[in-house]
Amino acid sequence: MFEKTLTDLIRGIRANKRNESKYIAACLQEIRQEVKSSDPDIKSNAIAKLTYLQMLGYDMSWAAFHVVEVMSSPKFFVKRTGYLAAAQSFQQNTDVLMLTTNLIRKDLASAQPLDIAVALNGLSHIVTPDLARDLSQDLVSMLTHSRPYIRKKVVLMLYKVFLRFPEALRLSFPRLREKLEDPDPSVVSAAVNVICELSRKNPKNYLALAPQLFKLLTSSSNNWMLIKIVKLFAALTPLEPRLAKKLLPPLTTLIQTTPAMSLLYECVYTVIAGGFLEMSGDQGPALAAMCANKLRIFLEDSDQNLKYIGLLALHRMLPEHTKSVAENRDIIIECVDDPDFSIRMRALDLIVGLVNRNNLIDIVKKLMSHLLPSNTGDKEGDDADDETAKPLQHQSVTVLNDPNYRLDIIHRIVHICSQNQYANITGFEWYMAILVDLTYIAGVNAGDLLTSQLLDVAVRVKSVRPYAVKIMSGLLNDQAFLDKATLPDSNAEVLYAAAWICGEYCSYLEDIPATLERLLANGVTKLSPATQALYVQNILKIYVYWVSTLVYQWDAEVQQEFLNVTQVIKEKMEAFCRSFDLEVQERASNAREIFSLVLSRMQNDANFASTNSAFLSALSTLFFTYELNPVAPKAQSKVPIPEGLDLDAWINEPLPESDKELNLDNLVLEGDGKRKHRKSKKGKKGKKAKAEESSEEDEELVAQRRAARLERLKLDPYYIGADTSTQQRLQKETAAADIDVDSIPVVKLKLGDVDLKSLQVEEQRKANKKSGGKKSSKTTRVVADSTPIVLAEEDMPDNVTLSGGEEEAKRTSNKVIELPKKSKKGVFDSDYSDLGAVDLSSPLREDEQFPNVRAYASPEESRRQEEEKIRLQRLAELQYTGEDVAITRKPKKIKKSSKNNGTTTADGAKKTKKVKRKSTSETLESPAAAYPSLDESPGKKSTTRNGNDRSFVSERLQAFADDNLTISYELSLDAPSASDICIVCALQVLNASKSILKGVRFNFPQSFDFQVVKGSASPTGASDLSLDDDVQPGASGDLIAKFKVSGNPRIGLCIRGDVRYSTNAAKKSNIEIPIPVSMFMTPIPRLEPQAFADLLTNTDEFAYAGATQFPIKSVNQASTEDALRQALQTVTQLTRLQIVEIVPGAASLYGQTCQDYKVAGLVKYSAGSDDGGLTMNLDLKCSDEDFLKGLIREVEEAFFA
Repeated sequence: MFEKTLTDLIRGIRANKRNESKYIAACLQEIRQEVKSSDPDIKSNAIAKLTYLQMLGYDMSWAAFHVVEVMSSPKFFVKRTGYLAAAQSFQQNTDVLMLTTNLIRKDLASAQPLDIAVALNGLSHIVTPDLARDLSQDLVSMLTHSRPYIRKKVVLMLYKVFLRFPEALRLSFPRLREKLEDPDPSVVSAAVNVICELSRKNPKNYLALAPQLFKLLTSSSNNWMLIKIVKLFAALTPLEPRLAKKLLPPLTTLIQTTPAMSLLYECVYTVIAGGFLEMSGDQGPALAAMCANKLRIFLEDSDQNLKYIGLLALHRMLPEHTKSVAENRDIIIECVDDPDFSIRMRALDLIVGLVNRNNLIDIVKKLMSHLLPSNTGDKEGDDADDETAKPLQHQSVTVLNDPNYRLDIIHRIVHICSQNQYANITGFEWYMAILVDLTYIAGVNAGDLLTSQLLDVAVRVKSVRPYAVKIMSGLLNDQAFLDKATLPDSNAEVLYAAAWICGEYCSYLEDIPATLERLLANGVTKLSPATQALYVQNILKIYVYWVSTLVYQWDAEVQQEFLNVTQVIKEKMEAFCRSFDLEVQERASNAREIFSLVLSRMQNDANFASTNSAFLSALSTLFFTYELNPVAPKAQSKVPIPEGLDLDAWINEPLPESDKELNLDNLVLEGDGKRKHRKSKKGKKGKKAKAEESSEEDEELVAQRRAARLERLKLDPYYIGADTSTQQRLQKETAAADIDVDSIPVVKLKLGDVDLKSLQVEEQRKANKKSGGKKSSKTTRVVADSTPIVLAEEDMPDNVTLSGGEEEAKRTSNKVIELPKKSKKGVFDSDYSDLGAVDLSSPLREDEQFPNVRAYASPEESRRQEEEKIRLQRLAELQYTGEDVAITRKPKKIKKSSKNNGTTTADGAKKTKKVKRKSTSETLESPAAAYPSLDESPGKKSTTRNGNDRSFVSERLQAFADDNLTISYELSLDAPSASDICIVCALQVLNASKSILKGVRFNFPQSFDFQVVKGSASPTGASDLSLDDDVQPGASGDLIAKFKVSGNPRIGLCIRGDVRYSTNAAKKSNIEIPIPVSMFMTPIPRLEPQAFADLLTNTDEFAYAGATQFPIKSVNQASTEDALRQALQTVTQLTRLQIVEIVPGAASLYGQTCQDYKVAGLVKYSAGSDDGGLTMNLDLKCSDEDFLKGLIREVEEAFFA
């Protein structure tokens, strides 16, 4: 009467902010008492409060049975509370869900629509595969309900049923199809919605619905349903291209008339993405223009979401209909300035695709405005119109944007200017100025990109070289830029390009001594070693060119200037000679010696110019004999192979091997490719003696080879030998030398080449059409006034002509190919691949029917069975230690059986009575210790090492048998680490014939799952294994083979091979050795229950789940305890899982494999409803799906065999 209501609970929590946890703990204690009340209103109120606390993070799984009781109440408000709590708290593995089948069926058959509605709503959240299977027939029959409200909910509920029970889709699809013609529009809308979602799994199944859907498309006025139909047709059109012609008129009508923005976008996007523009023929350009105009409405809208999806749709149109998209260039450029970062990036993607020769300068100017202040950007635009444009005189630029964003802008500018081999650039002087401007952007490290562009343009375009030298020399003269070279984002790498261009094209330098002085400035030593080395090299090149120009105008004044410059260069070259980089030292030392040689000759000879003119002129031939031109991309493939040149022959004969190593040839190659040792003169020996002799010979061979190799390496002048005083280093080198290179596996990787020719031809044709249009006055003036572009000829081999494909490739443009992104599975995503595998094209067969509904007991009968189950679960608490049995309850007396049974049950009971009752402390020992360990497995032997370390050894099984021989095997696991897992197979060949078995040989070819470990099957590492001796009748021979596991444990894992032998004739038979997945279980220390519970909280460790159910066979009531114990023992022996904890009616299991897979299990006992027998449920969770399926298969084969 005075219980707190939900409102009181919420008010109390708000009033006890400081002691909230304490207040909630007190409320939970009250709720635990209230849920036990017989009053349904009190119990419903308690469940409502518990549901609210569950939303705050408190566990309510302990009240699952009470939730079911509230769900079964006849009162609607109480029932609604129960279904709400179930939807909020029940999981797929909740045990009490099996009790809800009958009450949900009862609610579905209720005469009250509200009861049906609340049951359907709750079922949609808690449906499991079992519930979907048992209730699918009831739901399908409700599709003819008299109330449209119920029919609509049933249609939507069927989608959840199909996800959990895909087989119901084929059985109920004809009835679902009828709902497309239901008189109520809400039912039709629900059916369309379900079919649209199902088509995402397999659209081909729903092609037959095209006529009905087309009728709805042309007659319905429900915008939301039309959106679903349009989406559905977008998925069906690629499968049936003829639909495009049929759908084009209604879609065009909708685009032109609908005021709904959502429907308009879906229609436009379907036309674009569904291929309607390409399939519409001559109407394609007009349709594309209409779509582009409609998308402009989205871009002009103030809603940011509409603007974003409009940009996405335009980007989808861009590759094929660039002209239509370009008509909206003004509004797209405005979107570049949008404060929303995502809209800005989408607009930039469109801007990059719209670039051509006419608008390149304007677009680059717009992009530059995001990097530089507005006044600087304007100055840049003015300079761009002048052919003698100079780079901006930059000062410290204020960082206005995010560095990553500015770096992206720079990459976009370079991309749009350099694409298609600079096809869009009309004046390269302008582009060189842009690159220099980008160099001065502070806070962005794009030096490597800008350097490569500067070098590429200077090499390819001859006409731009004078201007390039001019602005590069200005960059070298910028002392402020050099002072900031040590900053991480200074773009100092551009100085590399500046020095290279000034050195390579030094003939365009205006003041060579001044340039040399800047290259020798004090701050140059702060640059990177690569840049310093290039500086030294180009100082020498510029100096040599300068000297060659002075020879023809030599006089006293020139000679004095020459002497001063040479002396200064030599002195400042000392700074480079002291560099820590080896290449810089070497280049500087060589240059310094050349300067010293020139100075020494000049000081010793008064008539230096007349006597040494040839010497000075010869220096220029070291650097300027040949012109440096770009190499054609296919120049190497065009080089013909000279006659008489064999590329596979040795250029120089290899060094001969020493005589000592040649004498070590103790191996003979036989016809089958195997290597065998020569037979000893002493004759045959025993197997053990032969094995020892073989191992000794192998060790001797290895030692002899090592010594011979080291002796040969000593004579090799290119081999740096090890220090003899360092014994450890010598051992490492000799160990590395022993590696057999031939045994290293070589994997041939085949990378698919992307053929761009077919993608380039069409786009280039469209670009050619666009180039014929009007040009803006501003752009036309720039093109007319700029210096004519002269490109450097690409170097190719002599007498080579381009093929037709290459001529076409030079005229085509590149197209960006976006690699598909790897989809990532979300946290709430489930695998519904089985639903997509359902085939709806074929009619139903006679045997295809809904499964028989399992009979569930009433709530009263369920309560009685629960009490009986609890009584049976108590039997699992019995403790078994050794051979003595401590029974906590007196067993019933059973009459003696017949004499044929051997020992009787009564005798067994008497023996039990003789056992002394143990103390309470002994009876309450750990439940897991009472059950036999894995060492007692009759079918799987184990050897104990260091306590819990037990390695798997199987029993001997038969692999092959015929009239001549029987082959058996025994498996064992050798797994020192997770990356080195091996299976040792002990084979035994038994001669079952009356003749002598000769030449018994096994062959195990390498597979994706196993490969023979070298030295196990044969001394040569081959996959053959043979008996050394013949097998006499009735005798047997043993062999050992070791296989490295490279595949994952799964169902059907086996070692395949063949055996060859001869009696009177040669024979060959195939053998197969199955590998159980349980053999990969590795022994681990016993896990405590608390640690096991903490481990289960990490769902990533147990991503896959599986379950199986099997009956427990028992002879009579007295043997029920033994049956439970024996069943649990069998499960642990089969799965090699250890028992963590035993609770009434259940036991938890845990194990780990040598591949570091973790397995958790739960064993539950339940009483059958018909014959009163026992049933065991085994639920397993694992971090690997294939291993989990294999483990469940082994258990099922053992209990259902």
